[in-house]
Amino acid sequence: MAYVHCHLCGWSQDDFYSPDGYNPIKVLKDWNDALFGPKLDKQFTDDSTFVRENGSITTREVIAREYEKMASRIRNMKWVTWEEYKQDPNKVCPKCQSANHLDID
Repeated sequence: MAYVHCHLCGWSQDDFYSPDGYNPIKVLKDWNDALFGPKLDKQFTDDSTFVRENGSITTREVIAREYEKMASRIRNMKWVTWEEYKQDPNKVCPKCQSANHLDID
């Protein structure tokens, strides 16, 4: 996985997506069992660091936040795939329009 970011203004996007690799739909499918399970409205306790940072919340709320996070990442994507990025003849930061400060990690 790799993502594009700008050293001038700090803009960044999620890692490039691929149908069979990393993509938001695959990430969200990991929550499928919990969404339809009996513990949906019980307190989320699977990760103590998460609970310490976010307080006591239900599994339903955790799933909702994951969907919101993925929606934000999808909206922020300039180049969804590595192929799109390679084929773009005008690679500039969508926030500050800099062409000289983009980097891929």
